[in-house]
Amino acid sequence: MDLAKGYHTFINEIYPSAIRIADCFHVNRYVTEALQVVRKQVQKELLPRARQQLKRHFRLLGKRADQLTDKETELINQFLQYSDVLRAVYEWKEAFITWYDCSSNHTLAVKGFVRWIKQGEQINSSAVQSCLKTMKNWQEEICNYHHLRFTNAAVEGRNNKIKALQRRHYFIRNPQHYKQRILLECNEELIGW
Repeated sequence: MDLAKGYHTFINEIYPSAIRIADCFHVNRYVTEALQVVRKQVQKELLPRARQQLKRHFRLLGKRADQLTDKETELINQFLQYSDVLRAVYEWKEAFITWYDCSSNHTLAVKGFVRWIKQGEQINSSAVQSCLKTMKNWQEEICNYHHLRFTNAAVEGRNNKIKALQRRHYFIRNPQHYKQRILLECNEELIGW
């Protein structure tokens, strides 16, 4: 589930013995948003050319380091030289991704999560501290991912495709065409496009 309190309260009341897992898609978004807040703060203090470069390539900061091309890695390294805080938050974000990938069981995940929290507490940023507050509140649900490794990423991906379709096609008069277009967009990997 995402981190909406209502969902967790409902499940806790109806299925008290269920293991509630905070979906990694939503949890990662909190960390990435903290990074982008720091990026915007740093960006304001830069010279115009550097500011423009960082603004133009802001999505690269959210991308996993192991999925960057050589050119993108070069740009990231350039951006991280602009600010020690930006570098620290970027490394903190990457440490979180590594934590998700490399924690082999729940016990190790809890220990790794505590280390990651301590790493974040060393960063002088209100955005990071706000993110950490949320992470501490949901620690059990976030670490529960390492019990079962369930995620609703496929569902979230399809929701994003439907939202993008709605933005591109403000209004489709024929509901049947709209439904067919959604099915086509959400199942294109099955079709082989």
